[in-house]
Amino acid sequence: MKTRDVSFALLLFSLAFNLTAFADNKDTSSRPDFEYADCHVHLLDFLQNGEFLNSDMKFPGDNYGHQKKGGRFVSLPYGERGRRIEVLLESMNNGNVTNALVSGMPFLKKWSENEPFQRPRYYLDSPSRVKPARDTDVSVGSAIIDYKVKFRNDQEKLKQLDRIHPSLCGFDATDLGAVDLLIKRIKEFPGVWECIGEVMSRHDDLTNLTTGERPRANHPALARVCRFAGESYIPVSIHHNIAPISRNANEVKLPTYLNEFIELIEYCRAGGQGAQESTVFIWCHSGISRRLVVKDLHLWIDAVMKKYSDQLYIDLSWVVLQDYIMPNLDEWVELIKRYPKRFMIGSDVVGTVSNIGKSLKPYDKLLEALPKDIRVGVSKQNFVDLFDKMAKKRKIKGLGEKGIVLPANYGFSEKAHVRPNFRRSNFMEANLKLLNPNDAG
Repeated sequence: MKTRDVSFALLLFSLAFNLTAFADNKDTSSRPDFEYADCHVHLLDFLQNGEFLNSDMKFPGDNYGHQKKGGRFVSLPYGERGRRIEVLLESMNNGNVTNALVSGMPFLKKWSENEPFQRPRYYLDSPSRVKPARDTDVSVGSAIIDYKVKFRNDQEKLKQLDRIHPSLCGFDATDLGAVDLLIKRIKEFPGVWECIGEVMSRHDDLTNLTTGERPRANHPALARVCRFAGESYIPVSIHHNIAPISRNANEVKLPTYLNEFIELIEYCRAGGQGAQESTVFIWCHSGISRRLVVKDLHLWIDAVMKKYSDQLYIDLSWVVLQDYIMPNLDEWVELIKRYPKRFMIGSDVVGTVSNIGKSLKPYDKLLEALPKDIRVGVSKQNFVDLFDKMAKKRKIKGLGEKGIVLPANYGFSEKAHVRPNFRRSNFMEANLKLLNPNDAG
């Protein structure tokens, strides 16, 4: 009798366990995916190539234009460049991405005669230099225009462009005339551009490989660009490393480049040094890049946000997720909760836009750790709200309905900000005493 009772009890336990497992599996499979806004998409790579929709096999390569031999892409002729936008939208749909900030690539990787063995495709593939890619914005703008022409009679297709927010990046950040090139591109492609960036300032080995003068945030050329952006209600997405690179994971560096960025923010802050409007900045990768080792990064971001959260958004794309956020998830969750409207996520795909969804999935662990209302903001709404707000301000000022439109006679003064009086910042030193008193010396 006891044996039968035990067997019956085991049977009931087994049934209960299986039903629970079934319910759990059902809940997991039915949980809706997050909706994302991608704050960091490069339509082109370091050779100024990129994927395009090639499902009709009109051009050499696979469905996205990849050619097995050499891994390169064909050049798309006039009228066909909109295929880049088609594959971008397809990828966004597949990855549950509602909106995306899209730029070209501000640098072109040179193929040096010292490295004839194989052509480099990425900036770290060889020691050859990189050069500013002045025509990268033309490629992006032309893709938008070709898409519009192709689908001019399809309002549903044209409406999809509202999800894409093109950004200007093809200029030399050390050229005082850079702002004039941006204005030229805006006039060439009126109503297209909604942002400036990714502006390359200090950027680990990419900076080391740059030909000529090296960029930094507090450079007169960027003072001119960013003041123009503020006056025109265009956000600036900027890559400015918070610290120099380290030789190994144990070599911790102080955020010695932070003061340069603070000086730029202050110079572009309303009420200070003649600025009428505050320029809005998106700080790419939270100031982090490869081989950067900074102690308590979340505390430094917190210190910056305490003073500048009205002017600054934090881009959580690229290596900051695995190198800093996930190892210290609780601290980053608390940081985001303090500034819930100011954080965004991004894929940072480089020419391979078909990977957007795959690249954003790792953020689910961070998003799941956030309260529901904040989660929606970080995954999508903060981005959408920013670009909606900027578009409304431009419209009020008569600068276009969505993308910026400038009057034909508009010009930026050649005397403005050529010798900016940046107020010397000691932000790092002052906060070092508070955050890391043992390191203050």
